[in-house]
Amino acid sequence: MLKEAGEFPTETDVLVLGAGIAGHCAALSAANAGASVLFLEKSSLPGGSSAIAGGAFAFCGTDEQRQAGIDDSIEAFRQALLYSGKGRNNRELLELFLAKQLVAYDFLKSQGIGFELFMSPPPDVPRAHMTGTGRVVTKLHMKAQAHSGIAFFSKSSGVRLVRSQGGGRVEACIVMYGDREAEIRVNKGILLATGGFSRSRELLGIYAPELAEGVKHGGVANTGDGLIMACDLGAGQADLGYVSGSFGGAIRNYPDDVIKPDEIPPLIFAFQDTAIMVNKAGRRFVNEAQSYKALGAIGMTQPGGIAFQVFDESLMAGSLDDTSVNNYKEALLGGYIRKADTIGELAELVGLDPAVLEETVRTYNADANEGRDSMFGRARGLKPIDTAPYYIAATANAITSTYGGVAVDGRMAVVDWFGVPIGGLYAAGEVVGGFHGAGYFSASSLSSSATFGLEAGRNAALS
Repeated sequence: MLKEAGEFPTETDVLVLGAGIAGHCAALSAANAGASVLFLEKSSLPGGSSAIAGGAFAFCGTDEQRQAGIDDSIEAFRQALLYSGKGRNNRELLELFLAKQLVAYDFLKSQGIGFELFMSPPPDVPRAHMTGTGRVVTKLHMKAQAHSGIAFFSKSSGVRLVRSQGGGRVEACIVMYGDREAEIRVNKGILLATGGFSRSRELLGIYAPELAEGVKHGGVANTGDGLIMACDLGAGQADLGYVSGSFGGAIRNYPDDVIKPDEIPPLIFAFQDTAIMVNKAGRRFVNEAQSYKALGAIGMTQPGGIAFQVFDESLMAGSLDDTSVNNYKEALLGGYIRKADTIGELAELVGLDPAVLEETVRTYNADANEGRDSMFGRARGLKPIDTAPYYIAATANAITSTYGGVAVDGRMAVVDWFGVPIGGLYAAGEVVGGFHGAGYFSASSLSSSATFGLEAGRNAALS
């Protein structure tokens, strides 16, 4: 990543806080609309959660879909998003995304970003466009650094928003630049792209106390700064009651694990393929062929909130080496996955009863060979675990993202509890609530962040 240079400005047309996908798209969009942009990132390097996400973008109507012969439609995409959000999605944001998602797709391709369509199994429609972990942020950051209208600074975080007298327009922001405090005067708009609060024990304790002790996986600077600053001005909130974990956050060297505060553990979703999940008793407890979000609540009810994913060499061979999700080989090297020649030895590595785990696998394999799961009715991924060596990963609920936050309108302007825009304040990315509703559609985070970032940046520049 390139570093910033030059004197720290004290005035700008548009101030963008947060340098993930949403922040980069917003900064570039605002600058392309003719505004001067001050682009700040709290961490030492840009990227945030976007840089460690799996790199998948959910789009509909793309060249990649057409080339693969995929029959898709905006209506089908709409229904899929509503289904995953249990109908609680903000319809204004949903329709904005559907209308503008191909604009974001074209913009990303114009920045040199390539997509590869992930061919999900039927009946799912392939919409996940893979880019590789961190690649999009890297390319967008190079574009931002080269843009004459953008000044980027890391280790700089927003502290407080300042309104004009009488509670009017947001006209400035107090920021910490290294160890110095500065007030930035803003002529047009401030855009919050600060991410969620997966790293804030305090905010998790308020909005999702059951996750406060979960495995932290989001960007290390995701402590809810934007949410706090906006709420200080009376911003409305959306979807914060639906914050949930993703079961699959790996635990290093279990049972002798020591989690560091800034650790970013891998996500292991082997159960979505052919792995089984067992609890501390060494027994299966669920149909594993469900989404990682659906399994979150079920996994939390197991002893210690921990489950072990068990699989064999045939699945290890399918390691996704260019992503932060299901990179089994890297997780093995990092101590997040353990390896043994037999199931019994595997159990001993993590403190399970060898005889019980052997019986669990034996029963499962017999069912898989007959094409039925007599215990939980699993259909997808029903395959014997019988090819040595064998692998096991201790996993728990991971707080990868919070997907709830400030309320916005169709211009991505932050609104108060009465739906009235707070003048001069915009938001995009994970800090915004409303789009996802009560659930999460896989790969929609990065695509919606890019889409809404472009809209918010342009609107801020033209305000």
